[in-house]
Amino acid sequence: MLRRELAEVKARELGARAELVRSAQLATLGHLVRGVAHEINTPLGALASNQDTTRRALDKLQQILDDEVVTPDELVEVRRIVHAVTAVQETNLMAVDRMKHVVKSLRNFGRPDRSEIDRVDLTEAIRDTLDLLKHELGSGVTVQSDFGALPLVECYAQQVNQVFMNLMMNAAHAMGEQGTLTIHAHSLGDSVEIRVSDTGHGISSEHLEQLFEPGFTTKGKRVGMGLGLAICREILDRHAGEITVTSEVGVGTTFTLRLPLALPVGEPVAAFDQTKP
Repeated sequence: MLRRELAEVKARELGARAELVRSAQLATLGHLVRGVAHEINTPLGALASNQDTTRRALDKLQQILDDEVVTPDELVEVRRIVHAVTAVQETNLMAVDRMKHVVKSLRNFGRPDRSEIDRVDLTEAIRDTLDLLKHELGSGVTVQSDFGALPLVECYAQQVNQVFMNLMMNAAHAMGEQGTLTIHAHSLGDSVEIRVSDTGHGISSEHLEQLFEPGFTTKGKRVGMGLGLAICREILDRHAGEITVTSEVGVGTTFTLRLPLALPVGEPVAAFDQTKP
């Protein structure tokens, strides 16, 4: 009887934790969707505006060409219109390339096949995450990166992407509208080390010990907050890696990740599954 009651209590705890994890994932997804929408909306607006400019230019060109004789002044106008349309098309190509790049980063970040074990280029994963968070970081935040020649890392790609996303979003929130986000990544032989540093408000020493506890947050009582770093630690534990933090109030914070190049033999089932709704 006691065993059954303990099993029921454990099942309820796991269910409650799964719900909290899903809340954290939804909160992250909300930030991601807003950022991607902004990144696509800007070049899309340029395309819409340029489409109208091109239409009016072609209408003017058609009016000139409708005459049987093109005067020298009209020929000058034709050349001006062609030059303007060429410039507009160059802008359009840049806008299309930007949208294609954002979509590619989004697909790489959330590819369904990457819910399983994969050999991942962490440099590409970090850059994709930065690209998706460009709007979240804001124009006043400078991003500095230093990537050495990294070997491929065997990991659960979607979960590692989630770690990068959580840490970079935390950095963005800590810095606000201005600051510097610095990312170093280099090989340590049988592992890879990634350092994510910000010049935000920092974390007090008494809070550092609680930082990875589920539910602890310095961001107020917002949905999904307080689980991001706990999830990061679980993911690193699952990969036989580690995550540490150093911080100074008023100076900034640095998170250091270490991931082995290969998953541990007999890697256990995770405490949560991010691939399920």
